[in-house]
Parts: sequence; structure tokens; C-alpha cells
Amino acid sequence: MSETKKPIKTTRLSWDETFMNLALLVSKRAACKFHETGVVFVDKNNRIISLGYNGPTEGDEHCLEVGCAKVDGDPKTGKIKRCRGSHAEINGIINCQDTRRLRGSTAYMVLFPCYDCMKSLNNAGIKEIVYFQEYTRIQTGGEKFEEEDEALELAQKRGMTVRNFKPKNLVTFVVPQEAKCDC
Repeated sequence: MSETKKPIKTTRLSWDETFMNLALLVSKRAACKFHETGVVFVDKNNRIISLGYNGPTEGDEHCLEVGCAKVDGDPKTGKIKRCRGSHAEINGIINCQDTRRLRGSTAYMVLFPCYDCMKSLNNAGIKEIVYFQEYTRIQTGGEKFEEEDEALELAQKRGMTVRNFKPKNLVTFVVPQEAKCDC
């Protein structure tokens, strides 16, 4: 039986690619029907401080199970209500446990933050935001969408660096058929 040689690895993901891939991966936990987003907070030494994704607050109903409160309404009354979700950025700040660690950090996020999240990111001392896509807020009833110009204005006013991530390597996860260890 002839032995085929494995190709030798010659490259690896950059830090930006690594952390954006992680933000995209954690976004898969989101319970929102319309926005699947995640965030990874990283310190100046490229160490992960915290992760977050969007979803309902603890103990509340999940939109994937009962529908969106802003679009589908309350599952019992049908009345249109405010979103029951907490955004990825807020959940990431809460998950940090010691928010002092966020001061001077970089936030890698799937969606550019809304104005309310940008205010929290500003107060937490985030110095850089790297985002994958623009965010459009769903207005109550779901008939209109709006962009968040105020969030960018606040970031610029506070001297935050804001970068739109341009993917070179977004990882596709493949489960190997047969795992072998050449240890």
C-alpha cells in the first residue's frame, strides 16, 4: 500500500481573521430571527477577554421558539412589543466579569454596533472596533429598516479606530472522516 504525503502547512490565519472567525462562530448561538451576530473582545496581547452573542435575556422566551416581539408580537396577545433580546456587545461586556479588562481592547463583531451598544462600548473604554457587516435596525412591526449613523459619529468623536473587516480567510468547518494522530 502506498502512503500519500500530507501537504506541509505554510500559512496560518492572521489575528484579524482568527478573531472575526470566532465572532462569526459564536454568532451561531444567536436566538434572533433577523440578526445573527457575535462579538469577541481581545486585549493588546491578542488574548480573548470575552465573547457575546445576541439573544433574549435570561429566562425570557426565544424568538426562534415564539416569534419576534417587534414583528410577530406577543405570543399570547399578538400585540407588537419591544425586542426582548440583548445585543451581542452588551452580553460580551456582561460576560467579561471584570469590565476594567475591556479598557483599551479591540472588539471584533459580526455587525457594526447600534448607537446604544456604541455608548456602552465607549463607556467600557474599547479603543478599536473591527466589524464584518453594517447593522440595520428593524423598526417596530418590521415594515422598515434604518441605519445607525449616530454610532459611527460617537466612535469618531471619542477617537475609536473603526475598521470594516475584508475577509481573506473565513474558515469553513469540515469534520474529518478519519482522525489520525501522527504524534
